[in-house]
Amino acid sequence: MSEDRSLDDFAPDAGTEAGADGSEAAVDDGSNAAVDGDVDRVDPASPTSTWHADGADCDRCGERVERCWRDGDALVCADCAPW
Repeated sequence: MSEDRSLDDFAPDAGTEAGADGSEAAVDDGSNAAVDGDVDRVDPASPTSTWHADGADCDRCGERVERCWRDGDALVCADCAPW
């Protein structure tokens, strides 16, 4: 019976990556990105549509619909959406 081995035994050392010629190069995995607190800030994602079981009024035509899509600051029905 063979000895159990960890998958880590088969992986290169953490922080390095083997090249085609067998040499190792450092890999930036982003783990130190927040060390100095200098991280690029991004705006959080915002939803592009909403769904209401009871329906909601379209901001353009006023029709009551279950699903609305965002058009700027307005929530609009499929007929008023600018596609």
